[in-house]
Amino acid sequence: MLKEFIAHIQETTRPQIIEIAESTFSISANGDAKEIRPAIDHPDTLSLHSLDALVKMVQTEAVILAAPIYINIPDHLTVRCFGQPNPDARYFRQFYYESKAVDVPGWDEKVTMSFDEMQIALRTRFQQTQDMPYVQKLLSEISTGAKVTFNDSGVATTIVTKKGIDLQANETIKPIVTLRPYRTFQEVDQPESVFLIRINDRGITFVEADGGMWKLKARETVKAFLEAALAEEVAVGQVIVAL
Repeated sequence: MLKEFIAHIQETTRPQIIEIAESTFSISANGDAKEIRPAIDHPDTLSLHSLDALVKMVQTEAVILAAPIYINIPDHLTVRCFGQPNPDARYFRQFYYESKAVDVPGWDEKVTMSFDEMQIALRTRFQQTQDMPYVQKLLSEISTGAKVTFNDSGVATTIVTKKGIDLQANETIKPIVTLRPYRTFQEVDQPESVFLIRINDRGITFVEADGGMWKLKARETVKAFLEAALAEEVAVGQVIVAL
């Protein structure tokens, strides 16, 4: 009797598997239902590290397998490539490739360095802009003995630079400069940002002053690059590029 009772308990507590409208459900003893979804065989998303690699994969593989192909730029460091939902695979959407910008130096919203460190950073972590020579000259003058003073308003900063042996000249620095740190894929022009300069006797600080709008500009630049590289595929509707 005990053996039969145990068998009865096991039978009544075992989940029931039922088919409803081509879907399979598991019904537990307390009546909870859970759909059993079949595993879909699909290739893993391929990780890439450049826009060039993404373009070549799209041209030689993706548009041949499943056009149209969609390319999305969700942020300034990422590009994703995916297809339409497949109704034969329960509307599964295949993400073919994801390209990530790697080895990008980057630049924080607020950066403080010594004058010598900032001079090195300007040469190694920035593209050229019209304001770049000015900032480099400013740092050079400060590094070679200029005296930093401040006016009463706290907005403008004045440095005293040496002219010849005894002559000195007061110079008010530009508080706002436009620079291009490396912050997105290195295959495209880096987006410009406006920076506020603050100086004290220990170093210089660059504070981002464009509200993060450079991120949108970076995405737009990557989008333009991809549309140009895939111009033929875009023209016939095989590829759609979107922010």
